[in-house]
Amino acid sequence: MRTFLVFLSCLFLVFSTHALAGIGEITETDGKVQIKTVKAKRIEGSPGVEINVGDLVKVRKKSSAFVEMKDSSEFQIGAKTTLIFDDFLFDAKNQKMRARIIDGALAYSGDKLVPNDDRQFENNGFTLTVRGTKFAGSYGTKSQVVLLKGIIGVEGKGDSQTLTAPLQSLIFDQSGVGEPFKLTMEELENFFADNGLDLSRLVGPEFEQSLGDGKSTCVGSNCGG
Repeated sequence: MRTFLVFLSCLFLVFSTHALAGIGEITETDGKVQIKTVKAKRIEGSPGVEINVGDLVKVRKKSSAFVEMKDSSEFQIGAKTTLIFDDFLFDAKNQKMRARIIDGALAYSGDKLVPNDDRQFENNGFTLTVRGTKFAGSYGTKSQVVLLKGIIGVEGKGDSQTLTAPLQSLIFDQSGVGEPFKLTMEELENFFADNGLDLSRLVGPEFEQSLGDGKSTCVGSNCGG
């Protein structure tokens, strides 16, 4: 009986350790960053601070933060942004993430590393599904995402669209998901600058050379800023 109880205690410890294991950490900050844990504990966000499932990360105005996850993906979080990590799993077979973007702006870089790739972002009733993706977005009453690499699908309000090529972008709001359109490099650079994000860090210095003519090609009526 005593051996069985010891076994149960060890088993509980293993699962508890897994549940509390960090899923990433803050690598850089500029300004004021706060973390609210699932137990409502408030922590100052600074380099080296661990991120766990259920944590809310809030980046204040005129501030920014970088978060590296256990699967080597990276979040670049702009000013006045709130992000919640609802779920995360990374092992030899699974790469899963669920994150809620409440508002603000962020960029994400995350390669597909295992066959079972299941990563999604939620924002105001819309679902963004990413596959081997580098993308950026601004989120509010009207939200916009821009694809730099891979594929990203946006679904909500009975609509869905998929971005499959660099510089493709779309806007979504309570009226639905708009048609994709293409940005020029100048428009892309302005988008990153307006949202306090670092384009070069996300795509590298050779990105523009890898593109075609960069001419803007709007599709449909959803080409507004």
